[in-house]
Amino acid sequence: MAMAHSASPTSQSDLAMAAAQNQLQAGKPKRICILLAGDSTGQAAQSLRALFSAPEHLLELTAVSTATTLVATLGVVTPEVIILDLALAYPSTRETVRRVHRAAPNIPLVVLADQSRKEDAKQALGDGAIDYILREYMDCSTLTRIFRGALERNTFEGLADLLRDHTTGLYTRDGLLTVGSSAMDTARRNEGSLALFCVLVQNLAPMRQKYGNTAAENVLRELTAALTDCFRRSDILARIGDAQFAALAVDSTASGTSIVRQRLERQLARMLDLSEHRDAFRFSVAGGVWNSVDTAVFPEFLDSVEAGLRVAANGDLAPA
Repeated sequence: MAMAHSASPTSQSDLAMAAAQNQLQAGKPKRICILLAGDSTGQAAQSLRALFSAPEHLLELTAVSTATTLVATLGVVTPEVIILDLALAYPSTRETVRRVHRAAPNIPLVVLADQSRKEDAKQALGDGAIDYILREYMDCSTLTRIFRGALERNTFEGLADLLRDHTTGLYTRDGLLTVGSSAMDTARRNEGSLALFCVLVQNLAPMRQKYGNTAAENVLRELTAALTDCFRRSDILARIGDAQFAALAVDSTASGTSIVRQRLERQLARMLDLSEHRDAFRFSVAGGVWNSVDTAVFPEFLDSVEAGLRVAANGDLAPA
């Protein structure tokens, strides 16, 4: 087991504590900007105003009546959280959620629904939403839990943006541990699942020595493009070593994971086949699935997949 993983990422409680201390030192109410689409009864707006009340908070609530207006409003305001009422998600719930998420992939999206549409709300978690609110259970404790997760996600992703690899623009190992741990916390609360894939570029160092650094860096960039094409925008990509990459697929079912694995291997085989240095390197792939009943934390999950990668590295992925 790689001991490098024993250094845990900054915890949510540490960041929350630091944020709270900074707020106290500033002596000012915390500004919260929320974009709300729907809520014809006004119940959600009323609950939000009660939750984020003065003097501790300064709530900036922008309410719109359609999903189309929501997307257009994103060009005017920059909310910390988006709430989308699934009553507005027609004719296709999934496409509406995806459209809103595509418009602002870095802003946490929470969906609002009636109990009768709970399954639609849960399905939205695979289309870009990070959580859902049921009107019948919209109490203070539920909203506090959901918004704490959403706002901590902003803090985590802001931190992780500082932890990006300069060659590929992907997260570093520390960035993956940070964002991956947060994604696992969300999946555990929502009874979801995660799929993690690790890819090793074998013989990268000898290739760099033989053909030069530019050739090696081109391979890394081509691999980054292949991973970006293979995974969703809501998934998490990282370069976690000189020649090692990782992709974390959120809310991926067992059957979905198998499909993603096949697509990934086809992409890598095609990339290898088209490379002018195809004889100089090869790929190894390993994957694993985590679900909410597992007790492992994210660094342990990553360790287990990397152990599989070391076994897989004894072979190679040949072109299809």
